[in-house]
Amino acid sequence: MAGKFELYFDDAKRYRFRLTGDDGATLMTSEPYSDKPTAVSGINGIRDCASTALIADLTDGDETE
Repeated sequence: MAGKFELYFDDAKRYRFRLTGDDGATLMTSEPYSDKPTAVSGINGIRDCASTALIADLTDGDETE
């Protein structure tokens, strides 16, 4: 999968980023950031840990949903 991070301004003129899939679907959206370097740092943080992140299943184990 060749996703893409998109850095943009939200309606309040704060920086945000979203990760989109190769089909263009939004996979996640960031919190708002007050400046561009901090938003870019957030992107780099996601890049650094996402490939090795574990999955913690916090659901009640119901397999019907």
